[in-house]
Amino acid sequence: LDFVTPTPLGTTWGLGGTCVNVGCIPKKLMHCTSLLGKNLADARNFGWKYGEEVKHSWKDMITAVQSHITALNWNYRVQLREKA
Repeated sequence: LDFVTPTPLGTTWGLGGTCVNVGCIPKKLMHCTSLLGKNLADARNFGWKYGEEVKHSWKDMITAVQSHITALNWNYRVQLREKA
Protein backbone atom coordinates (compact mmCIF):
# COMPACT_ATOMS: atom_id res chain seq x y z
CA LEU A 1 0.00 0.00 0.00
CA ASP A 2 1.68 3.19 -1.19
CA PHE A 3 0.50 6.42 0.42
CA VAL A 4 2.37 8.65 -2.05
CA THR A 5 1.36 9.08 -5.68
CA PRO A 6 4.35 8.17 -7.88
CA THR A 7 5.56 10.89 -10.25
CA PRO A 8 8.36 11.09 -12.82
CA LEU A 9 10.25 13.09 -10.18
CA GLY A 10 10.11 10.19 -7.72
CA THR A 11 8.41 10.07 -4.37
CA THR A 12 8.93 12.11 -1.25
CA TRP A 13 8.04 11.39 2.35
CA GLY A 14 7.64 13.57 5.39
CA LEU A 15 10.47 14.28 7.81
CA GLY A 16 12.11 11.08 8.94
CA GLY A 17 12.41 9.56 5.50
CA THR A 18 11.33 6.15 4.30
CA CYS A 19 11.91 4.31 7.61
CA VAL A 20 9.65 6.56 9.65
CA ASN A 21 6.97 7.17 7.03
CA VAL A 22 6.46 3.89 5.18
CA GLY A 23 9.11 1.45 6.39
CA CYS A 24 10.43 0.38 9.77
CA ILE A 25 8.10 2.31 12.06
CA PRO A 26 4.74 1.46 10.41
CA LYS A 27 5.89 -2.16 10.04
CA LYS A 28 6.81 -2.34 13.72
CA LEU A 29 3.48 -0.83 14.78
CA MET A 30 1.56 -3.34 12.65
CA HIS A 31 3.67 -6.19 14.01
CA CYS A 32 2.95 -5.07 17.59
CA THR A 33 -0.76 -4.97 16.72
CA SER A 34 -0.65 -8.61 15.65
CA LEU A 35 1.17 -9.54 18.87
CA LEU A 36 -1.54 -7.82 20.90
CA GLY A 37 -4.12 -10.10 19.30
CA LYS A 38 -2.06 -13.17 20.16
CA ASN A 39 -1.47 -11.92 23.70
CA LEU A 40 -5.21 -11.39 24.19
CA ALA A 41 -5.81 -15.00 23.21
CA ASP A 42 -3.17 -16.19 25.70
CA ALA A 43 -4.29 -13.82 28.49
CA ARG A 44 -7.24 -16.01 29.51
CA ASN A 45 -4.77 -18.72 30.52
CA PHE A 46 -3.27 -16.26 33.00
CA GLY A 47 -6.47 -15.09 34.67
CA TRP A 48 -7.55 -12.22 32.43
CA LYS A 49 -11.33 -12.00 31.99
CA TYR A 50 -12.98 -10.24 29.07
CA GLY A 51 -15.85 -10.75 26.65
CA GLU A 52 -15.84 -13.71 24.30
CA GLU A 53 -15.74 -11.66 21.12
CA VAL A 54 -12.59 -9.71 20.31
CA LYS A 55 -12.62 -7.78 17.03
CA HIS A 56 -9.91 -6.00 15.12
CA SER A 57 -10.51 -3.02 12.84
CA TRP A 58 -7.99 -2.63 10.04
CA LYS A 59 -9.31 0.90 9.40
CA ASP A 60 -8.77 1.93 13.04
CA MET A 61 -5.28 0.41 13.05
CA ILE A 62 -4.30 2.30 9.88
CA THR A 63 -5.67 5.53 11.36
CA ALA A 64 -3.67 4.99 14.57
CA VAL A 65 -0.46 4.19 12.65
CA GLN A 66 -0.86 7.25 10.42
CA SER A 67 -1.57 9.45 13.46
CA HIS A 68 1.59 8.19 15.12
CA ILE A 69 3.65 8.89 11.99
CA THR A 70 2.13 12.38 11.70
CA ALA A 71 3.04 13.08 15.33
CA LEU A 72 6.62 11.93 14.71
CA ASN A 73 6.87 14.18 11.63
CA TRP A 74 5.53 17.13 13.62
CA ASN A 75 7.95 16.53 16.50
CA TYR A 76 10.87 16.37 14.07
CA ARG A 77 9.76 19.67 12.54
CA VAL A 78 9.47 21.33 15.97
CA GLN A 79 12.89 20.06 17.01
CA LEU A 80 14.49 21.30 13.79
CA ARG A 81 12.96 24.76 14.24
CA GLU A 82 14.15 24.91 17.85
CA LYS A 83 17.71 24.11 16.73
CA ALA A 84 17.70 26.67 13.91
